[in-house]
Amino acid sequence: MFAQERELWRGVVATPPASILEVVVSEFMRHTPVAAELPFFATVSLVAQLLCEKGASLVMADGQKILPDLFTVMLAASGEMKSFSVSKILKAFELGGWKPNSIRDAGSTAGLIAELSDNEGRPAFWWLEEFGEFWSLTKTEVHQGTPRVLLMAYDHATLSKRLKSGVVEIKSPCLSLLGTTVIGNIHRQLSKEDWASGLCQRIAFVFCPPDQSRNCFERKFAILDGLDLEKIATAFRAALATPIHSEYRLSPDARNGICDAWVLMGKQGITADFVRRVEFRIFKYALVYHWLLGKANNEIDREDVNWAVRLAMLHLSDLRQIMDSVEYAELQDLLRRAENLRVKFGQDLQPRHLLMYLHRQLKTMQAAEALFSLLQDKEQSAATTADGIRFLGGGNSPNTNKSD
Repeated sequence: MFAQERELWRGVVATPPASILEVVVSEFMRHTPVAAELPFFATVSLVAQLLCEKGASLVMADGQKILPDLFTVMLAASGEMKSFSVSKILKAFELGGWKPNSIRDAGSTAGLIAELSDNEGRPAFWWLEEFGEFWSLTKTEVHQGTPRVLLMAYDHATLSKRLKSGVVEIKSPCLSLLGTTVIGNIHRQLSKEDWASGLCQRIAFVFCPPDQSRNCFERKFAILDGLDLEKIATAFRAALATPIHSEYRLSPDARNGICDAWVLMGKQGITADFVRRVEFRIFKYALVYHWLLGKANNEIDREDVNWAVRLAMLHLSDLRQIMDSVEYAELQDLLRRAENLRVKFGQDLQPRHLLMYLHRQLKTMQAAEALFSLLQDKEQSAATTADGIRFLGGGNSPNTNKSD
């Protein structure tokens, strides 16, 4: 990777030099304007899926087996070439000699169960191109049970459902999900309650901001056929020479590294339930990095864990940003509702009206008074702006002394 590229992109801290991840990111940064997170996490997800299909697992001291199945959703603006990025990585891996065991988009909960059943227990990969739209469908009758199915699949719990063809039972399902969605719509499609749900806590939502150093309107980005997919495929074929074991175990030093990471993550100001889900990904990422680093043994060491922790810390950063933006979106919604009540009550509007009509969101009079104060501040700001516009347009500002 070019030295300049390593300085520009935040994900370089989780990109081992000379690995296939570096090859992928370098190709995309040189020949496309897309956010490097898109091909990076597509590659990580597909490598994890490869390990799942080869039967790899991390065996804990108590005998629990952790599979490297991942639920990841990449958030990027409209037109940021999300599908382009994932499809190119899929094509490069196919050129390299492997394609994931993919399932089709299911039109209903029953359809998803049928897809998993037809898959006959093999680890499955689901590329969900419009996750936000899919999530909206989970509020409808046909997809209402899908979040529960995904949650049970994530936990490898037995799925059982009565379909027209009879009762279908799927034991120990293994499903990896890679989603993309438009970031501008996500807060309309997912509520605050959704974000706090058990399923969303198990999904790593990744921000994929545009790279300001690469202008998409540069001449070299007009046609976008400069990606050397064969170069990526060659790196992938070389990586396939690394053996994949059915059971991996943590070295004592790796265990210490995870304990250190747990303490560090606990200082990030995020609740333990979210942090625990991120820590669980460290186990899975450690398997991915062990293979990416070309290690032939089955012992996960401190280096593998360190790389995994770096990637997990990026998730915590994104999670903090999501939580802040959820709170902001909720506040904006409350302000909009307060403005509607202002229209209804006019100058007679009082905090008690806000508490009465918004009692589901506002639990105390103190909260209602705080919202009322914000409403007044916003109205005053709007009035001041309007005065300035009138003044610039040649009119008189109310704050201007009109006397000669």
